[in-house]
Amino acid sequence: MLKELVYEQTGLGTRTKDFSVQSRRDFHPYPQYADRDFWAEADAELRRLTLEAVRKYENFAYPMLPACEYREYYRTGDRAGFEALYDARRQALGTLVLAECLEGEGRHIRDIINGIWCICEESTWVLPAHNFIYEPEAVNGERTLPDPDLPTLDIFASETAMLLSAAYYLLKDRLDEEEPLVCRRLYRELKRRIIDPFLTRYDYWWMGYSERRDINNWAPWCIMNCITAVLFCEEEDGLRKRAMVRSMDMLETYLAGVSEDGGCDEGATYWGRSCGMLLEGFSMLYEATNGAIDIYSQPKMRNFANYIRKLFIAKNYVVNFADGAARCNPAAELLYTAGIRMKDDALADFGAYCFVWQTGQGFFAPHSLNRAMMTLCRAAEMRRRQTAAPSFERSCILPDLGILVSREQGDLEKGLFLCAKAGSNGDSHNHNDVGNFVVYWNGDPVVVDVGVEVYRRNFFSSDRYKIWTMQSQYHNLPTINGVMQHEGGSFAARDVSFSTGETDVLRMDIAGAYPAEAAVERYVRWAELDRKKKQVRITDTWKLEKNASLEMHFMTPVRPQITGDGLLIPAGGGSVLLAYDTTRWTAEVESRHLTDAKLTASWGDEMNRVILKYLGLEREGTAMFTICEADQRG
Repeated sequence: MLKELVYEQTGLGTRTKDFSVQSRRDFHPYPQYADRDFWAEADAELRRLTLEAVRKYENFAYPMLPACEYREYYRTGDRAGFEALYDARRQALGTLVLAECLEGEGRHIRDIINGIWCICEESTWVLPAHNFIYEPEAVNGERTLPDPDLPTLDIFASETAMLLSAAYYLLKDRLDEEEPLVCRRLYRELKRRIIDPFLTRYDYWWMGYSERRDINNWAPWCIMNCITAVLFCEEEDGLRKRAMVRSMDMLETYLAGVSEDGGCDEGATYWGRSCGMLLEGFSMLYEATNGAIDIYSQPKMRNFANYIRKLFIAKNYVVNFADGAARCNPAAELLYTAGIRMKDDALADFGAYCFVWQTGQGFFAPHSLNRAMMTLCRAAEMRRRQTAAPSFERSCILPDLGILVSREQGDLEKGLFLCAKAGSNGDSHNHNDVGNFVVYWNGDPVVVDVGVEVYRRNFFSSDRYKIWTMQSQYHNLPTINGVMQHEGGSFAARDVSFSTGETDVLRMDIAGAYPAEAAVERYVRWAELDRKKKQVRITDTWKLEKNASLEMHFMTPVRPQITGDGLLIPAGGGSVLLAYDTTRWTAEVESRHLTDAKLTASWGDEMNRVILKYLGLEREGTAMFTICEADQRG
């Protein structure tokens, strides 16, 4: 798929194609500081948001990164404390660089120099959670501080490289007027920590050169940020081309693991650091090679790019299976540019819509310099294109992931939205959630996937499934004979089928997701959206070896009212009824106060778990749960 872009077959074997890569001096994917006409005409709203954001960074005191704060991850598992300090430095520097480019007055140069210098002074750009994951040696059983003589290349080191290299590209000439040592130091650190390891090492697992094939978002995240550093900073033309070829080698392995339907099993949030990074990097490669590296005609890439559009709900809600957040702001410009180059109007319209909606809500991330610059360059086009909310397919199937997306209407914030999944419990960033589903009404959440908390050390340990958000009993799933689903790729749905039409249906047997002690022979779930009746139906039919207990769970961020017909849930400017046979199920609502920053950002300060307990003890049975507007029950 990708290797054919850089290799060709000859009578003597495989060789690198004769394509050119622009030199560093000729590579201009977007304007630089000196291009004052561009900055003077920059989008007014993006200018305003950037200059508002930079106020708190004027005369900024970059925070210290204490050694003992770095070690705290190993002592308590907490990673938020150090990461907040680490991120503050980078957010300040990126925002200051963009603000200085927009103003052109020199008043932020001092703070920019301080930021570049202190980041270059850091012993490592790798977060504590990733420290020495590549190096086997240990002191007293575990390395808790980084070794400056052993630079490691993780996702956040590569992200730092993107920031510094973009600052170098934008401001080098201006910074050299102040003090040439600043950019000389910056380049030296990028060369030592990022560019040379990227060009010469083969042992990082995300590179795809080892036998490991379960490569996740680390591959595009690292590779494309490294490519940005090479393109902006590397002077030697031969090394620039080598970086292109190596990146295609590595990404070939990564993309081989992406399903043909373009599904991202890590969830919609991680799409931004998987496909989003591919789109960001491939846009740079397209420019740098004068179109020789062109992935925009590849069907898999088109499907991958559209994944986020297909799982977009409304406002900034997305379907958040796995370790995803329920709210995210998709990278609008990347979607728009991909849509234009792929000749995919729906994708381009979606990108333009996201841009206008996000800026209207005051969202713009100036510190993410590469994406911010791409956005500034496309802002006028996107505003011209976005005249109305985009339309969406009413039905969408991702067969490789076992996902059905169904909308009552093709418009945003109107009617019911259903997304249900089959799949397995062996996904990257997996939750035990085979058979889970979400329902929204008029763009508001009704039945939801809770998501994931702020990462701690135990999230990637043998204790992962002791965490409540990972367990099937905190998804919209049954607990059978007191037993929850089990993790692992062998715990999967079977007999999966789809049908679409006036009623969209995903049918699956989820019995295989439960271990033997659940004593379940068959548990078939139908997840349906019936447009004629304007309702979602979840129909479960089971056959158990024994029935000591059967519980059903529904997660909702809005406290429901238990009624004689079921549960009344406020949403979408009215109320939604979750109806069931109240003679066969007893209901209780368990409310959990949320304090975790990730969860409160999605849901506020409360999550409710509805627990329905089945009153019968028969081993075979059927139950239907219907969700519809409260006055539309049919």
